[in-house]
Amino acid sequence: MLEAAAFLGVLEEADVEWLVANSEQHQLKSGSVLIHRGNPVEFLYLIVDGAFEITVFTPEARHIATLYAGELAGEMSFVDMHPPSATVTAGVKSTVLAIHKPALTEKINEDRGFGLRFYKGVSVLLAGRLRAAYAVDPRVPDAESRIEMSVLEKRFEEIERRLGLRRSARGN
Repeated sequence: MLEAAAFLGVLEEADVEWLVANSEQHQLKSGSVLIHRGNPVEFLYLIVDGAFEITVFTPEARHIATLYAGELAGEMSFVDMHPPSATVTAGVKSTVLAIHKPALTEKINEDRGFGLRFYKGVSVLLAGRLRAAYAVDPRVPDAESRIEMSVLEKRFEEIERRLGLRRSARGN
């Protein structure tokens, strides 16, 4: 959930509402590929439920990370406009919100406040991943973080409610 705090935590309620309203919900079976290394993607994905395995090829396949609810997939390609450098595969039955990149770009260009918060959230998310990759500054939630997590949990529950998802009803 700390990763979700990195992105969702800097967005305002209206930002989250826009993302939900301007996305398509996709459910993927375990083993389904969300992003293929080297193939351009048309969407940025917000993970709502499940887990995704990130694999790079150096030259053999190597698992480098797992993404969970509240995190983004495809953000690096959105930021630098290069094809994906990794393959993203559903590790379990998962749900994502697919946000069409042109619509997101238009929103960022029209609403500078949204754009600022969006890119700050992406930056904090990527910095957290880099720290985790190098095992630098392991994060242990303090009291303030736990309060923030509670707020984020409520925000995420609202997204799930709007999408018609219920935790107790979801199976992996």
